[in-house]
Amino acid sequence: MNANTQIDASSTEAMEAIVRRARSLYSLPAIAAEVIELTSSPRVDARALKDCIEVDPALTAKILRVVNSSLFGLSREVSDLNQAIALLGTKPLKLLVLGFSLPENLFRTVAQEQLDWYWRTTLARAVAAREISEQLWKRSGDDAFLAGLLQDIGILVLLGDFKEPYSQLLKSVIDQSADLRRLEIDSFGFDHATLSAVLLEHWNMPEQLVRAVAEPRRCQSLRHKQTAEAELARILHIAELLAELVAQGRLSVLADLLEAGEAYCGLDKAMLNSLVSTLQPKVQQLAEVLSLDVLDDTDYVTIIEKAHAQMSGLAEGLAAPLSRLAASEDQLGADLLSDVTLLRNAVDRFLKLPPSETPEIATLTGSTCPGAALQSEKSRHNPATESCSPNDHAFQIDASFTGQLTLAVGRSRSLRQPLSVLMLAVGVDSNESASYEKRASQMLDAACRASVKQGMILEAVSSRQRAIVLPGFDRQEAYRYANSIIASIEKTRERLAASGVADEFPVGAGIATVSLPVKNFPPLDLIETAKRCLSAARSSGSNVVKSLEIY
Repeated sequence: MNANTQIDASSTEAMEAIVRRARSLYSLPAIAAEVIELTSSPRVDARALKDCIEVDPALTAKILRVVNSSLFGLSREVSDLNQAIALLGTKPLKLLVLGFSLPENLFRTVAQEQLDWYWRTTLARAVAAREISEQLWKRSGDDAFLAGLLQDIGILVLLGDFKEPYSQLLKSVIDQSADLRRLEIDSFGFDHATLSAVLLEHWNMPEQLVRAVAEPRRCQSLRHKQTAEAELARILHIAELLAELVAQGRLSVLADLLEAGEAYCGLDKAMLNSLVSTLQPKVQQLAEVLSLDVLDDTDYVTIIEKAHAQMSGLAEGLAAPLSRLAASEDQLGADLLSDVTLLRNAVDRFLKLPPSETPEIATLTGSTCPGAALQSEKSRHNPATESCSPNDHAFQIDASFTGQLTLAVGRSRSLRQPLSVLMLAVGVDSNESASYEKRASQMLDAACRASVKQGMILEAVSSRQRAIVLPGFDRQEAYRYANSIIASIEKTRERLAASGVADEFPVGAGIATVSLPVKNFPPLDLIETAKRCLSAARSSGSNVVKSLEIY
């Protein structure tokens, strides 16, 4: 049996194994999960939706910036969510929350070059999908925009699972402008979009969106489909090809783009050029709104002109003969063959691992006991690991976080700088209602996300508790940082009180600091000391910070 047959035979098994792990590891942030719940009924409570989103000031600001951008083209500026709901309705806000609330651990293992490539493609596809939906189909572009944003999250999952082999394949795809989907099918038996759809379904995303993302991009069959999701799938297909052309520089996809565009909606060369001419400023604005510095100096119009010239040259015999072009494509396959083979071997190893030894990545929010489903034998017996209590108030430190902390200790020793670990907990332990639990989790999550800077490590250790690694922070700096997070949570509590939510949300913080880690310094000492400080802070009253330095 050859390698191709083996990977085909195991593709279903590989898919199921990856999906099981993804469902355990990647949960939507609490706010996104609550938004889905609030908007699941035909009569949406706009006030409740607004109150839910406003718990996260950073998310609120991001949404308002997008709403006020040229993407929505409103006649006047929107200054708050009440105005946004009045002008746009609840659906666009729901979609924006879902699009901007991905689990952050999805991005934890991605190299910067690949992350930039991912966002360049994703932003171009999302904006293109919205424009295509509105200009060519004369329908709202909200669903298309969200689908365009979320379609490639499977890439991030595969990077987390297969790390170097998949990363090398992706690097080769970027360098050679190759067809990623085709190479994934050669390696796994399925592509990343299929995995994306399964994860979106797990997050209770709209069924039509999930089906559209999963729909195979085959023009001849898709053009005739009459299902509810087929129209959105056709929009996504055109947007995907357009993003590959202008954001990835894959000039060879122009022929497929024009073929699909003509078959689906009568798109011709002039209409395509007009669409591209207005696309780039909107993509740039969306990148600015999301604080993503990922766009290069490439000009979309110049790229499509080059693609037209290349296609015309081939048609007129002025470019390389078709035989030479075919040889070039064969060579591309040969260059990538070793990457595909390495990835196939990685898939085989992945399938042979027992569940307790599959790679671990910590979740930020969502599941009751993050990391518990895939906790390794080593972490189960680790003195720094505690099981989640039924009320979810015990700290759960998994092996992934401990490993990252160990690396941080090594870097701090090398750089001869201090290192602190901050542990935070919010809420009244005796209040175990589901609504209170959600609110406390959202407040803590929003305050931490808004304050975390590059180089820090944020870990959700339970729904109401977070740990943050602070490289370069001495004891006093960590103390001030903790108080700034507490102040942010207190401001949110005051806003909630003003709107009629009278619950108390006391915060406790524990800090452990080492001024200069010595050789073989045990990272678990930082965790244990921070936990003891947190316990003392919680026993001392509301909004208290306790700290200790380890010598």
